[in-house]
Amino acid sequence: MSHSDDKTGSTPQPPAKPYTPPRVVTYGHVKDLVQGNQGGGVDNAGGGGGHSKQCWIAEVVYGPDDPRTHLLRAWLTVVHDERRPGWMFVVLYRVFGRGTARLISSGVLPARFFRPLFDALVDRALADVPRAFVLARR
Repeated sequence: MSHSDDKTGSTPQPPAKPYTPPRVVTYGHVKDLVQGNQGGGVDNAGGGGGHSKQCWIAEVVYGPDDPRTHLLRAWLTVVHDERRPGWMFVVLYRVFGRGTARLISSGVLPARFFRPLFDALVDRALADVPRAFVLARR
C-alpha cells in the first residue's frame, strides 16, 4: 500500500538505521578499572591513592571489605556534604584519620580503643540510612 493509499492517518515511519556490527572496545584491565592503578585500594597504605572516600580507621578496625566500612564511608561523606550534625568531625577525621589508622595498623595504638566509637557510628549510620539501602550488618 502506498503512502497516498494510507487511510489510517498514521505518520510514515522513517527508514531504519543501517546495521553496524558491534565493536570490541578495551578500557584496560578489569582490576585497574575496579581498584584503580594505585594498588590494592587500601587507603592507609603508603602514599594515598585508592578510595576516594575516607574511612581509614574503620578499614583498620573492621577490614577493607567489611560492609560496616563501606556504610561508614558513604554515610560520613553524606554527613559532610550535606553539613549534617557531626560534619566537623568528618573534617577533623580527614586531617587526622589516615595517620591514626597507620598508628593502629602498626600496633602503636590499640584498635580496641577505637572499636566502641566506630560501633556507635555504625549504629548511628544505620538509624540514619533508609533500610532499603543498608548493607548486611555484622
